[in-house]
Amino acid sequence: MQDMYNRFKKHTILDRLIFKLSKENAIFESVVFKMWLLKQKKRYVSNLNPIVIGGCPRSGTTLARALIGIHPEIASPKNEYNILMWTRQKNVLQNVFNFTNEEINELSSSYNDHIMFSEQVLRLFMQRQGKSHIALKHPFQILIIDEIFKYFPETKFVHVIRDGRDASCSLRTHPKRKIVKGNVVPSYIKNPFDWCIRRWVACINNGKKWRNPDNYIEIKYEDLLNSTIPTMIKVFSFLDLEMIPKDKLLGFYKTENGEKHLQNIEVGLPIYKKTIGRWHNDMSLKEKDLFKRKAGELLIELGYEKDLGW
Repeated sequence: MQDMYNRFKKHTILDRLIFKLSKENAIFESVVFKMWLLKQKKRYVSNLNPIVIGGCPRSGTTLARALIGIHPEIASPKNEYNILMWTRQKNVLQNVFNFTNEEINELSSSYNDHIMFSEQVLRLFMQRQGKSHIALKHPFQILIIDEIFKYFPETKFVHVIRDGRDASCSLRTHPKRKIVKGNVVPSYIKNPFDWCIRRWVACINNGKKWRNPDNYIEIKYEDLLNSTIPTMIKVFSFLDLEMIPKDKLLGFYKTENGEKHLQNIEVGLPIYKKTIGRWHNDMSLKEKDLFKRKAGELLIELGYEKDLGW
C-alpha cells in the first residue's frame, strides 16, 4: 500500500481533474482499479454471497472486520483482501489464505476467468475453516462497488463511515509505519490535506448511490465505539445471522493481538474512544475552512454537524 500511495501522490493534477469530472465520485485510485479490472478475463457471474467490508481508509474497516469476523459462522482472513483486485497474486494468496504454491498453481490452471478464480479461492477457504459465510475487508472495495455487485450480485456490503475530519487527519500520516530491514519504523509521511479530503468525499459518494436495505448497509465508526452492541445487532440482522454473546463479541481483540497489524495495531486492544474528535487538535483554522468548503455539506448530511459553525 505504501508504494501505491507514493505513486498516486505523483498524479495530483490528474487526481483533481478526475474528482471534478466525476462529480466527486472518483479519485485517481478509482481509475487505476477500474482500468486494471478491464484487462482481466471476466464473463462469469458468481452466486456466492460474500460479506464485503469497505470504506474510506482510516475509517474503521479493520475494527468492523474484527467484530464481524468473530462470528462462529463467518470465515474472515485477518489480512486485507480485495474480492476483485490482484486475486491471483501468489504472495497475496499465501499471506492471506496460507495456500501452497501447488494449490495456487492448480487453481490458476483450472480457472481462467478472473471471477471464477476468486470465487473458488473463497469457497476453498470457507471449506477449510468449516464456515458458511466469508467476510473480506479492504477499504478501497468501496471504489469498485459497482463491479463487485456486477460480478457478485449476492454480496452483502458493509460500508464503514467515519467523521471526515478525523478520517482526513488520520489519512494525512498514513501509512504511519513501514518495515526497514525487518524492523518497524515510522514512515513520517505527510499527505496533502486536500488529497485526504477528496478521498473521504469520493468514498462516501461512491457508496451512497448503492443505498439499499437488502444488500448494502452503512455503519459509523463512532457507533462501533460508543454503541458497539446495538450497532452489531443491526449488522448481524442485516447479514441474516444471529447475534453472538456480548462477552465473545467484546473480546474480539483477543484473537487479534497476536497478529501483525502494521497500520492497525489498535485492533489488538479492547475498544477505546480516544480516536474520536482528534480533528479538534490536529486541524488548523485554515484546514477547517478548507474542509468546510470541500466537504462541509456532506458532513452535515451524514449527521456529524448541524451547520458549518463548528
